[in-house]
Amino acid sequence: MASKSESNKSPSRRNSTQPKSSRQQFSACGACRMRRVRCDLKDLVASSPSAGLAACSNCKERGLRCVDEFQEIKAVKALRRGRRLQVVEAAFITQRPIIDLHEISLRFLEAHNGNTDALGVTGQLLCMVLAAWAASFGVNEMGEPESPHGHQVPRLAKERTNLMTQELLQLVDIHGVLRKPTWDGVRVLLLLVPLTEDIQSPLERLAMYEVAINQVYTLCSLASASSMKSSSGDFVDATLQARIFWYAHVHEGITTGLRGGRLLLSDDDLETFQATTLPLIGTQSAVNYQTALRYSRTPLQISAICRQVHASLTGPKARQTDEIDTHRLHEVWNHLGLAWDDLEGLRNFPTTDMFQPHELERFIGGWQIKIFECLSVIKDTLKQRMVACTEAGAAFLSDGQISRSSRLAHISQLHAHADDRCQRYAHLVVQIVHRLLASGAFEFDASLCRDGCFYAGVLLAGESGTEEEVKTCLQALREMRWAFSKSDERLHTLKMVWDRRFTTERRRLELRRNDLSLPESSSASPFTSSDSVSDFNENHSRFPPPLLISQSSRGFHDSAPNTAGTEDGWTVASNSSFGAHSHRSSSGSPPYISHPQKVEAVDSTLILAPTGDQTVFCQSAIPEMDTFAFSITHTTNSAPRSPHEITPPCSSAGLSTSSISYQDSYLDPSGPTLFSVSPPGSARGVGDVTATAPLPLEKNAPYHVGYAPSHFFPTP
Repeated sequence: MASKSESNKSPSRRNSTQPKSSRQQFSACGACRMRRVRCDLKDLVASSPSAGLAACSNCKERGLRCVDEFQEIKAVKALRRGRRLQVVEAAFITQRPIIDLHEISLRFLEAHNGNTDALGVTGQLLCMVLAAWAASFGVNEMGEPESPHGHQVPRLAKERTNLMTQELLQLVDIHGVLRKPTWDGVRVLLLLVPLTEDIQSPLERLAMYEVAINQVYTLCSLASASSMKSSSGDFVDATLQARIFWYAHVHEGITTGLRGGRLLLSDDDLETFQATTLPLIGTQSAVNYQTALRYSRTPLQISAICRQVHASLTGPKARQTDEIDTHRLHEVWNHLGLAWDDLEGLRNFPTTDMFQPHELERFIGGWQIKIFECLSVIKDTLKQRMVACTEAGAAFLSDGQISRSSRLAHISQLHAHADDRCQRYAHLVVQIVHRLLASGAFEFDASLCRDGCFYAGVLLAGESGTEEEVKTCLQALREMRWAFSKSDERLHTLKMVWDRRFTTERRRLELRRNDLSLPESSSASPFTSSDSVSDFNENHSRFPPPLLISQSSRGFHDSAPNTAGTEDGWTVASNSSFGAHSHRSSSGSPPYISHPQKVEAVDSTLILAPTGDQTVFCQSAIPEMDTFAFSITHTTNSAPRSPHEITPPCSSAGLSTSSISYQDSYLDPSGPTLFSVSPPGSARGVGDVTATAPLPLEKNAPYHVGYAPSHFFPTP
């Protein structure tokens, strides 16, 4: 029996050759740790943090002095965790100012101490939404970021976020949040919509978003500030009310307004609200009033500018007219420049408790990158207008006064002006990105800087950018941790654009080299001269090096790149002539499979097509790949029936653009005329139309289509 009992105990004993476990128990007091009994000191401290020095039940029973030997160590660890949480909270509030951290923290502590009325049902849902947002950034419940290494981390973060979001949607339905307007409920809806990209259809998300906007208008116009009942006073209630309305108005402007959806809030609503609410805030505290107004003015101005873009260019009414309001469009450009300067002027004000210096830099730089996104959307929309004008069947307008060619020249002139602005601001954006990289501002970005960085990278990679500038944009996209940022697809797209430029330049140099090797008597080209050698050396000095992107980046080859700019990853539907269909990418099923009627001569390896001398075919319209540029060799496609038919509703701008261009600048003039697709964001669209041969007007003539790329609202 003794041997049997010893044999049963032997597996539980630690082998002498095995090292001791490094795990130590920090939650128990010294006496309980020595006696190896359960200690409830941690629970007592958590239940009554203001009680001071507490004693566990075992020490009280035995009359012992309860000493927590690791109290200082735990305090240091808690301080570190608090600092990490502050970093995440600051980055989140900079982009989602609909939450007041001080107000929600006080209510949460009151509920934790037993006051069940402090939060209520919708308040508890709001806390759960914040936890879901933390999971989307890869931050666990302890405030610690998950390990950034490994391919599975972003995918696991998205799966965990989707599970939490599904549970939240069920609770929203159970408690009737959609039909009962409350201040907490409307914040739940506005914060929940960006997280439903993978689990709701665009129609469901649009309906949910419009309900939230209507609730904001109803609460701010009919309900008084005292109805918030935050137990913090009328001043705090009025401030929260202004925070919610400003957030909804700005978010709708920079997303739905910029991309041509249906607007529910107007500028008149904003003026009426501020006339009734701002005096209440200003009379309570002049300093807080001036600070809030200072940091809210520029985002509100940018939102108003986006609404002007909606009225003059991207909105349903503007798309139905053939003429473009040139005066209003120039006003938009001027106002965007003034907004850029106003953001720079914020550096002259001393920092307050609202913004630390690094947070102020993130605020200014993020909104300046958003301004560049607005400029890029305007340029791409004008490019689409050029294509629509080129494909018009009638030679004259209905009034018979303005010809189609003159209208095309007018739009081309506006596009040239827009492209010039984008070229100038792109280099400034790269400088801003370089400064923000040092502070880790992109780690917790959720669409404030995402689309602007991508647009700048595509424009510079395809045109005049250097390798360092492109790598800066790549590094910013690579650091973004948000589960719905689509950083992997964007990285692959930038690499393909750069490789396209690299291949084109190499082909151009090869043709030059072949021309130089021909005898003088056999040269029938009038363009060949003795300056070819110097021209070749000059081109060789500008030859872009291959861009090395680590293949160990978080890229998944089983999903097709979806790199179009998105508004928090969801589509704004409208009553316009754009297609009403939609598509959501799923792992293992490339998105272009759902559009077979629009695919012509598409190879199965298009998604990650190798660069070099391989032949890649061009497709006429693939919704999820509107930012790619592929070479065309003897491929004839039929022109699309309408410019809106090639616009997928899942495109961020809602305006994927096409360009038809003859480009012989890469080739020797004496050689055969080939075609080339300009990279997304290319500036060649205007030059190709005006400086080269006339465009083919026949439906079946060869042509090229270059799909150009057309948020998580940052703080006002």
